[in-house]
Amino acid sequence: MHVACNAAEASNDFPELMAHATRAVRLASTLCKRTQFELRNNEKVAKLDDSPVTVADFAAQAVVSLVLERAAPSVGLVAEESASDMRSDGGAVLRRRVTEKVNETLAEEFERTFSEDEVMDAIDRGQTEGGASGSFWILDPIDGTKGFINGRQYAIALALMEGGEVTGGVLGCPNMPGEKIPRGATEIPTASPGCLFVAYKGRGALACALDSSNPFVDGVKISTQKTSHSSEATYMESWGDSIVADHSFTNSLSAAMGVTAPPVRIDSMAKYGALARGDTNMYLRFPPANYREKVWDHAAGAIVVQEAGGVISDGTGKPLDFSKGRFLDIDIGIVATSSAELHATLLETIAKVR
Repeated sequence: MHVACNAAEASNDFPELMAHATRAVRLASTLCKRTQFELRNNEKVAKLDDSPVTVADFAAQAVVSLVLERAAPSVGLVAEESASDMRSDGGAVLRRRVTEKVNETLAEEFERTFSEDEVMDAIDRGQTEGGASGSFWILDPIDGTKGFINGRQYAIALALMEGGEVTGGVLGCPNMPGEKIPRGATEIPTASPGCLFVAYKGRGALACALDSSNPFVDGVKISTQKTSHSSEATYMESWGDSIVADHSFTNSLSAAMGVTAPPVRIDSMAKYGALARGDTNMYLRFPPANYREKVWDHAAGAIVVQEAGGVISDGTGKPLDFSKGRFLDIDIGIVATSSAELHATLLETIAKVR
């Protein structure tokens, strides 16, 4: 990032748990960046068997789990991946490769090596159900698998749940440029070192370079970009190869709002980071009716947007409830906007167009 911030204020405003969270996400991001580099020279790019994508997914989850368990052992974890298949004889190769990647990443952090069983246990620590009580993390180790495979945007997303609500969030976006998306762009280029977004309830949201050793000192306070008229708004959606993209509906919806700018298509929760720092005004997501949204696909991004001044709900205006377990109970997609006024206009338009 190219903007200075009030370092003393930033470092004092965030609880210690968020420092551990940013450290865990930065380490997992380093692992993923190395793996994506390996993918460029590897013909196996599908998320299958022992491909580099699968190795990175499991290894990133283990890295975050191990770092957070050491820092705050009483705080649980809800995460996407399970190590059950790797524990069988048929999973021996993948188990070995994941363990190697974890030890390579955490060599300096822990000054010890982890056994295969320890790494599998770290992954499976995320198989809790979550819910409305206690404190736990919500993790998506690689959000935006297709973006990761194709050299586009992806994110390591970590949220903190306390007492039934999301209170903190970290987004590691290894390919995201530090500069805002220019108006009229339809996608964003990849750039190093990437961006880190961190937010905590009532404390605001920060952004900094992903390689920052102290995000709370280097971080820039970010806020959404307000717009007076919906016709001036810009919006983001997923790429056409995503199951959650309904470009026909979003085209109709944006036209009904008078939007003239083309959509910006971005993989992963990097969209939430872009919305939070003022790149665009809306994020529209309308998956098929039978699609079940998972908490780890939105928790971290939601709090980052909200703390930057944005609003998020399902397509009827119902707030997202992350206290129901591993899935969200929603109606008609998920929408996020830069302001309450724009959100109200969007919801009215959805009701008319749908």
